[in-house]
Amino acid sequence: MVVSIVLTSFRVNWYNLLREGGVFMGYYRGATICLNGHVVSNWDKNYQKHCKECGSQTISSCTNCDAAIEGEYHEPSIMVIGGTYQRPSHCQECGHAYPWTERVINNAVELLSLDENISEEHKLIIKNAFPDLMVETPATPVAVAKYKTYVPKAAETVQNGLKNIFVDVVSEAVKKSIWG
Repeated sequence: MVVSIVLTSFRVNWYNLLREGGVFMGYYRGATICLNGHVVSNWDKNYQKHCKECGSQTISSCTNCDAAIEGEYHEPSIMVIGGTYQRPSHCQECGHAYPWTERVINNAVELLSLDENISEEHKLIIKNAFPDLMVETPATPVAVAKYKTYVPKAAETVQNGLKNIFVDVVSEAVKKSIWG
């Protein structure tokens, strides 16, 4: 059985699909996300050049390998109302951190560097733990332990700033482990 599928600007030729009795597998649409991490479109790539929220440039592909940023998963035979799209933190092809992920880590490192209560040795331990807080890996519990051990020694403004930086990008398990 040959299924005739015509993709023109991501539109499926439904007539041929239904006529042939074919089944069409789903696919990921392209996404457009600004360099600060605001999702401009989870349905169309190159949707607009700049973010309406912050004015930052937008991208639709990995800055390292040029693979498209995965947007919403689309399956033509299923209608979804109110998607559950979550902005990716790393490229699905090369594993490189997207710019918004790098900015979170860089901002946390810069904020930590302002603290005078923590030794340089402990700052280095905390800085190296930041990337593992943002992804679920076997190293995440170790990163949580490092954070909980050394960050409470920092000035209150640094502690609050780090929480504000990380609270929207770490998993629920990490949030619960660190902040209760």
